[in-house]
Amino acid sequence: MQFVNIRELSRATSKYVKIANEEDEIIVTRNGHPYAILQRIDNEELEDYIIAKHLDLNNEFKSARKEYDHGKTANARDLLKQLDNE
Repeated sequence: MQFVNIRELSRATSKYVKIANEEDEIIVTRNGHPYAILQRIDNEELEDYIIAKHLDLNNEFKSARKEYDHGKTANARDLLKQLDNE
């Protein structure tokens, strides 16, 4: 893992993108603090990232858990038992 400040990254972007793609992650810093990560990503990882980050699944999971905790919904196991009994 390498660290580079944002100013140096802007001066030599291609160099650091190449390093991130071929060798190692780059931690981008700003004012001495972590700011971003530059890392290689393939098609499968991109798909997972988009699903996890941009379809707001985390909030959906939290909402579903809250509904379950308040008895507003059933878990899958109970639902399957109910369907088998019908």
